[in-house]
Amino acid sequence: MSTQGKRTSIRSGWQGWSWRKRGLVVLGSIVLAVMILTPMGREWGFFIIMDGKWSTPKGWPTLSREWDKPTDPRELEAYEYAHALKLPESLPKPVPFSFARHLFSNRRTTAVAYFDHLCATEAGEYIFKTVDKVEGIYQMRAMPKREDKLMTDRYAFEDPADWSQGEGKGSPMIFMGGPNEGFRYFESIRSPEQIASKIYLKHWDIYRWRQSNETAYWRYHHFDYTHNWSYTIGQVQSVERLEARYAYTWRGIRREHDRKHGIAGGELIVLDRITNEILGVRRSFAIVRQNPKLLDWEFAYYCPKNTIWRRPTGKVLTLDKVKYPFDFISQVLNPIDFDPLYTRP
Repeated sequence: MSTQGKRTSIRSGWQGWSWRKRGLVVLGSIVLAVMILTPMGREWGFFIIMDGKWSTPKGWPTLSREWDKPTDPRELEAYEYAHALKLPESLPKPVPFSFARHLFSNRRTTAVAYFDHLCATEAGEYIFKTVDKVEGIYQMRAMPKREDKLMTDRYAFEDPADWSQGEGKGSPMIFMGGPNEGFRYFESIRSPEQIASKIYLKHWDIYRWRQSNETAYWRYHHFDYTHNWSYTIGQVQSVERLEARYAYTWRGIRREHDRKHGIAGGELIVLDRITNEILGVRRSFAIVRQNPKLLDWEFAYYCPKNTIWRRPTGKVLTLDKVKYPFDFISQVLNPIDFDPLYTRP
């Protein structure tokens, strides 16, 4: 059969099909083109080929839920206090993100674009008032220690953006450390056993005014790592009343479809606990590092970068969260014994 005859035969066959059959062929062709030519389509294709053993593709139903709230009564009270704080109106308001513009992108590409949008429109360090020669600080809420269940759950952790390994292991050591190294004392509702790893506790002198662990507050003081030993020494005592006027707390924030895309937001708040005046706010966002089998908040990317002191250049931006959140808080509350030119490089 000649080429012309073949074309005539194909045309005749196509014209002989019903409109319904033609529509199905056209629709199937469009779907096939989308799967081949778009990132979202290829994501679904891999998911089908791998029999569901691939990262969840874009458009897959996600059962969202709220983050876990504290169960301890005092921790819950601190949680509710943090979420009841009213921030200054001058803070940036949420800006809508056009998910429609990324309709055919894969899940990760859309997530990164949304993360960049939140970083550009909302994230930042906002300082409203500074205080000099501050002797001590009160930690209203302590960050949790690292646990696999916490770090690999998409929804459970309230504020991954403000978590740091240093604070999770032993927050007093972030805020104190000897001459020119920070505050003179640090107060918390958490006991030494709750606030630090066992490897640090054996070098601390702990004084309890009750036989049990039930106490009002704990004061950490005389911490020092400027000696030549490989550990930090310090003293801890249980107290009935707080001395620190200034405090910090934190809270998670929610944005449209954030956890669905592996994004979490949070606010670190520095305040005068006597007047409830907000002195500074650091609004952060984190996006998980994700592979087909694991979601991990511990090594998430986050914004904004930390503003810290480095010798001899002064203030610089860095991704280092070893001493977080001291780097931000010390810009709002200038510790009486803190000289950034003498901090460890």
